[in-house]
Amino acid sequence: MNTILKFMSADHDKLDGLFEEFKKQQSNDLAQAKSFFHEFKIKIQRHIVWEEDVLFPIFEEKTGMHGGGPTAVMRMEHRQIKDFLEEIHTKVLAGELEGIDKAENGLLEVLRSHNQKEETILYPSIDDLLTDQEREKAFSDMNDIPPE
Repeated sequence: MNTILKFMSADHDKLDGLFEEFKKQQSNDLAQAKSFFHEFKIKIQRHIVWEEDVLFPIFEEKTGMHGGGPTAVMRMEHRQIKDFLEEIHTKVLAGELEGIDKAENGLLEVLRSHNQKEETILYPSIDDLLTDQEREKAFSDMNDIPPE
């Protein structure tokens, strides 16, 4: 049985790989870098929607932690991630990569801490709270969310 932890951690790894490829291609091939960033941006936004629309509500319902606790922190960090994404996206679209390092480093800093908290606290907690049937429903609900 696939767990929330395994599935979401694997998605974190895929996202990390896309961002690494984006960074590698910046100095070699701007068009290729743009392509990697576009894919990264779309997929991380979908990942955030999976969490905010499916997983966080499950956690909040099962624990009674509405408006506080780990999901409140995760939502705040999602806003930071989205802000960095938009800053990078603007620079990439304009082909102006000067000064992009600050936004990239900020994004990576937030993501490292964010993903670590999710993988060690939130996802295992959700797995523990769900029955197999509820977990399958969560995966089905996540699968129903369009890629873009």
